[in-house]
Amino acid sequence: MKTGFSKICINPPYGAPIVGYYEERLTKGILDDIFVRAVAFDDGEKKAVVIALDLCEFEQKYYDAFKERISCTTGIDKDAIFINCSHTHTGPLVGKDFASEKHSTEAYDSFLISCVHDCAVYAVADLKETRIETASTEAKNISFIRRYRMKDGSVATNPGVNNPNIDYALGTPNETVKLVKLVREGADDIFMINFGTHPDSVGGDYISADYMGFACSILENAVPGTKCIFLQAPQGDVNHVNTHPTKGESAISAIDFDGVPRSIKHAEHMGRIIAGAVLSVCSITEEVKADKISYASKRVDLPSHQENHRIEEARKIHDYYESGRASELPYKEMELTTVVAEAERIIKLENGPESFPFFLSAIKIGDLVFAGIGGEAFTEIGNRICEASPFETTVLCCLTNSEGGYVPTTKAYSEGGYEARSSSLRPGGDDIMVEGMIELLNELK
Repeated sequence: MKTGFSKICINPPYGAPIVGYYEERLTKGILDDIFVRAVAFDDGEKKAVVIALDLCEFEQKYYDAFKERISCTTGIDKDAIFINCSHTHTGPLVGKDFASEKHSTEAYDSFLISCVHDCAVYAVADLKETRIETASTEAKNISFIRRYRMKDGSVATNPGVNNPNIDYALGTPNETVKLVKLVREGADDIFMINFGTHPDSVGGDYISADYMGFACSILENAVPGTKCIFLQAPQGDVNHVNTHPTKGESAISAIDFDGVPRSIKHAEHMGRIIAGAVLSVCSITEEVKADKISYASKRVDLPSHQENHRIEEARKIHDYYESGRASELPYKEMELTTVVAEAERIIKLENGPESFPFFLSAIKIGDLVFAGIGGEAFTEIGNRICEASPFETTVLCCLTNSEGGYVPTTKAYSEGGYEARSSSLRPGGDDIMVEGMIELLNELK
């Protein structure tokens, strides 16, 4: 097996819209650079490329455009092109904003498409003989379930720090860090890191790759001759917020407009924890068979979450928000965000569609598989896929090769919270996604 690596900076210009909130933010500067990174694989007969973008999300047409350009130049089959978004909430808008009428510029779109294309091409040009090794460990106490049962029986997302009304968290975070180490002859080794928690620990109006960028840069500095790429795992119901923080955690963050503590220092702290976890196992990795490449994709249609009986209520909330009168609504902080997002979802889906296409992807490298699902699946959905996977090592990624919002568990809809109330998907989408992914992996095995 041969592998190659490349990365290219994709910083936006001053004033570019930042995506991720229901609040306008325009780029004022750069806290840390954002990149597209690519790892190419070549078994002598087939090629594949895994790409990671420090971006929040974008429409399907961008995935398709990236793949078209890369395939035309390299000859790599489109199904062998694996594109993962980090979901940083301090990255530039690409395409249309989910929360406003803003669009990215044609100039930045063209620049981004060229960068992704070039990064893949350069990775293919960098191919070297490689031995593939893997390991897994845990990054403790930086990922927390963000949905809570409150003492009054309600469910709240991000209910605030030290809120006395919190009863218990609705789930358990997956703290697993997976490392795929590519040991290359006569070239830098490559660390491929897989971990999942919602990357919204920075906030503000400055561009940042969030904790993922820090994890990569810390590892590259700690292990000379190493390149890193970060692949985001399912994270739809987890984030960085410890609702009962230590004094040290409180000292490095400040409460933001929505009641969530954020800071660049917290992102760096998370990056250090993940890098430390990788460092604890990077010298004791185990070789996996990596002889042949194969790949496949599958489309599944997940049902739409229409609630037209609530359309007038939704329009009233929308009008208050759009006219700058949100303070007159009886909601605060994350509860206000939840109500506004729910209203926007109801209005958006008034005339359909009845379902949404999600694309499932898998690239098999010997006994290792990179598996990709669209949207932001809850942790439990990722756990179900990995537990049922027929592969020795399954690197599961969300926000991959397919647009799409939150994919909650069916149980979450009866519980409530921001994710279930804002999701465009009706209950049952989780089972369709899990069953489709397991079928795809078994076919590839």
